[in-house]
Amino acid sequence: MIRRVEVATGAVTTIAGSGERGDADGVGDAAEFNNPSGITMSPDGNALFVADWSNNKIRRVEVATGAVTTLAGSGTEGNADGVGDAAQFDGPDEVAISPDGSTLLVSSNGGLRQVCVAAPPPPPSFAPIVVPPSTLGADFATTRGDASLPEGKVTFLVGDDRERIENVSKNNLCARSPVFRTMFGIGMKERDAAEVTVSHTDLASFTALVDYLLSDKFDLGEEEGRAQRALDLRELAQMYQVPRLELLCAQALQESVAPATAVPLLEAAHTTGDGRLLAQCRRYVADHAAEVRASGGVEQLRELWRGQGVASGTRFDQVAELKKG
Repeated sequence: MIRRVEVATGAVTTIAGSGERGDADGVGDAAEFNNPSGITMSPDGNALFVADWSNNKIRRVEVATGAVTTLAGSGTEGNADGVGDAAQFDGPDEVAISPDGSTLLVSSNGGLRQVCVAAPPPPPSFAPIVVPPSTLGADFATTRGDASLPEGKVTFLVGDDRERIENVSKNNLCARSPVFRTMFGIGMKERDAAEVTVSHTDLASFTALVDYLLSDKFDLGEEEGRAQRALDLRELAQMYQVPRLELLCAQALQESVAPATAVPLLEAAHTTGDGRLLAQCRRYVADHAAEVRASGGVEQLRELWRGQGVASGTRFDQVAELKKG
């Protein structure tokens, strides 16, 4: 039975259940349970959700009327996913509800299961990424007659190994990036320097940045590792204030979402606050759960978040989504 205890008085009333073992739906004492084990309440307080252990079902109880219905579970022990009575549970014993009341997380012998109480909200929609036309020619045209621009070339010493990118035109860099224009501006020590150290990146990423600034070349190389290269180059585009390159990288990241990359990109999007990419990765994980699982997505999430816990609803939902199917 499902009982209610008034905290102030200790008065006990039965909301639902006859006291007989069974699995009948019904109102009040017409309903039956068999070892109800876990219980949670909807955020609005109108419904209770019960892990009915021996019945292998998830039951819903309306608080106001005591009406009991079966939300999910056929009653046959198993781990099959499905809708309503097409699903199976193996001894569900604990149940929790998401803050918005749309999703239950159920612990059972078959692992952590997700039950949708209501249709999830549609994923956020974003306008397509539009990359504006190149301004390469117009940018370089501004260098003619500009006495504030530096003369000569520079060699960059990149990364911990101080790998070299040699003989790069300073004034062309200044025409394409406000950061380089400041770096090589009048009064700055780098203006007349033959070498400049860049310690915050690697040779491949910084070379890709320089190539883009000098020629509009955008090449992320081979398919393997393309997503990480796009992340690294986008970070440099943000750092050196090159918005068109940043948009090109964002486009490449959207195109890179696949079973093997969805989880790493999801984590990167969460870390960088990229709402568009985060929404896309979460949707991809939900729609392609089996492929993501097969590529090691669950273990990737566990490794990425080990030591951080899964206290936040967002991350917990992402783990649960991967466990579906």
